[in-house]
Amino acid sequence: MKKCLLLATATALAAALPSPDFDTIDLLNVTESEFDYGDLLSRARGPWNGPVMDISFPDPTLFIDGNVWWAYSTSSDNNGHVPLAASNDGKKWTWAKMDAMPDVGPWVDPQNRGIWAPSVFKNDNGKYVMYFSGQRTGARRCAGVATAEYAQGPFIVTDKPLICDDAGGGVIDPVQFDDGKNRWIIWKVDGNALGGKTTCTGSSTGDTYNPTPIRVQRVSRDGLTLQGSPKTILNHNGAADDGLIEGPAMWKRKPGSYVLFFSTHCYNSDKYDIQYAWGTAPDAEFGHRKTLAKSGPNQPIYGPGHMDIASDGTTIAFHGRDKPGNPADTKRRMYIGKIKFPAGEYTEGIKVINYQG
Repeated sequence: MKKCLLLATATALAAALPSPDFDTIDLLNVTESEFDYGDLLSRARGPWNGPVMDISFPDPTLFIDGNVWWAYSTSSDNNGHVPLAASNDGKKWTWAKMDAMPDVGPWVDPQNRGIWAPSVFKNDNGKYVMYFSGQRTGARRCAGVATAEYAQGPFIVTDKPLICDDAGGGVIDPVQFDDGKNRWIIWKVDGNALGGKTTCTGSSTGDTYNPTPIRVQRVSRDGLTLQGSPKTILNHNGAADDGLIEGPAMWKRKPGSYVLFFSTHCYNSDKYDIQYAWGTAPDAEFGHRKTLAKSGPNQPIYGPGHMDIASDGTTIAFHGRDKPGNPADTKRRMYIGKIKFPAGEYTEGIKVINYQG
């Protein structure tokens, strides 16, 4: 179903300046994803048909494997630990009758088996690898890793988590990034889970905002072993962000020009949005922030956030609510859109554009 979306993007002010750090990214052709309930295995290439499912699909991530598009999401609607959908074109989706991770492994708390924000890629050895956030027994969330022989799983979780940070509040939203030479894992330190001045945990419990840094660390080419040391590449701007940033995703536009997408504000707030910043390397400091998508007065999508970019470099997925104010009957639905990078322009400023999908 196509939707009309008011989105905040930056005004293009053409100038002959070479710096990529201020480039504006436009968001186009946003559509709400509908999920047919088909037989995934026997119709792996489509066409899709059947009844449409009315489901939540929060924190979506995209993975293109040959001619098949896969989408994974945070646990929701009792649809398994890692809900899964497939498409033959990245537009129309079929709900998979399977859980991509039927067993959450030995270190995830059996009393809190919800898996957050999976990120899937295929390593150089042909193995499918998933990063995810799981609750460690008796502790806070960690970034975990699991492997599979097929994109749809079943993904087998390793014996131990990959990254933990109990003192910082836990680790969530781990995502992979390959710059063409090195592979990286990027994550959020969940400092707002410790409370503090932020209202994202329900009410303020302190006078200061806890750090919620986005960090990055190199991993081996198979994606299974950490290398080097983590670096912080971005942190929140205090009250302007409700004391948090999260949901990172990275893209390499060209050598020396990298964009980091992320969300700010509380995930259940209409202020939740998608922003981006520029850096010169995956582990450099990112700056020159701009807003890609946010709620608006007449906007049919509320709280758009937690964006992922597919390997085609133009297709993105994010979730948004269909009602304002986060009422009990709302859902975080998946939306698909296209982003457009300008060529050779220096751009800045903000304008609101009405996009018709």
